[in-house]
Amino acid sequence: MPLLSKSDCESNYSRQYNSQPHGLGATRANLLRLLRSLDLVSWSTHEESGRLDRRAFTRFATGSTAVFSKREVGEAETSAVSILIDCSGSMMDYGRINIAESVTIQLARLLDKARVAFCITGFSGRGKWEDLKGSGSNGIRTQSIRVEHVQYTPFKTWKENLAKASAKLGAIAQCTWGSTPDYSAIRLKLEELASREEKRKIMFLITDADGYDQVHMQHLQSFADKQHIKIIAIGIGRTDVDKCFTNGEDVSNVHDLAGASFNKLLNELR
Repeated sequence: MPLLSKSDCESNYSRQYNSQPHGLGATRANLLRLLRSLDLVSWSTHEESGRLDRRAFTRFATGSTAVFSKREVGEAETSAVSILIDCSGSMMDYGRINIAESVTIQLARLLDKARVAFCITGFSGRGKWEDLKGSGSNGIRTQSIRVEHVQYTPFKTWKENLAKASAKLGAIAQCTWGSTPDYSAIRLKLEELASREEKRKIMFLITDADGYDQVHMQHLQSFADKQHIKIIAIGIGRTDVDKCFTNGEDVSNVHDLAGASFNKLLNELR
């Protein structure tokens, strides 16, 4: 696939940004509820001044003057969202990376409208088995370990304006290569997210889950749970993300973001 120019990438981004799936408004509403407290207004009762509380008429009949209520405005919980995209070579199969690109751009649009802090990062790299020699009771023993080398592609940094990142986001489909150093890539980004000061933390993992070790992924899920991070795994195509992570949903195209199953997932996470 030929490399695109910056203007081509910006045009590609603009086309996908403006071609939002029908019904995405429901997804935005569900995502907003997940990301922050929409109902910031509460009412305190048993007050002696304020707005008359009709439910307190029985107390008024017995002589109580604490029959008013007052509106209280609370502070919204802040959120930090990390979108992590699998950019390994297997994502080129069946156009998965193109679907991932469209899904990412629409997620970015929703998050930008929600005015939350978010970053978008691609990952790929190399992995190989290395032999370690050590001495034991039966002489020298060799143990093989998996060594992963991760390369991240910062499509949008935390403080970067979405419009400024448009060319990079429009080039996601051009950035696939190498193998999938999944454990290391996800673990490092979870640690970065855990260090954020925002109270609510969410990671969207967009992947085909090709070659994922379910035990390793469940270990990452356990780590995320301890750090109070929600992982939402979006499987591109037919994948095993629901077996690897607590919250996972497969999508076959960007329109599935507005589908009932994806919205059900967001509702359950609330």
